[in-house]
Amino acid sequence: MNATISLDGLLSFIRSLSLSPDNKEWLAERLVEDARHEQAAEAKQSYAEVINDLCGSWSDDPRTPEEIATDIRQARQFGMTRHITPLCNNEKE
Repeated sequence: MNATISLDGLLSFIRSLSLSPDNKEWLAERLVEDARHEQAAEAKQSYAEVINDLCGSWSDDPRTPEEIATDIRQARQFGMTRHITPLCNNEKE
């Protein structure tokens, strides 16, 4: 059975129960523990997805890895002055 319950309604229901302070603490600890396990599982999935996305990021490039490395080496420029544009402007106007 699927049901939509607002968190405020759930909290009101829990408060309506006659739970001792120890029972409330036990329930809170279980909820926090469960949330931490779910967050850890999501983080592992996200990491795995990132790695899978990176593996083959150049899969649509028709060149071989050796050709890519050669192109990078040939594109290097020596004896040139580099003009680097700053990412932020710290000058006061």
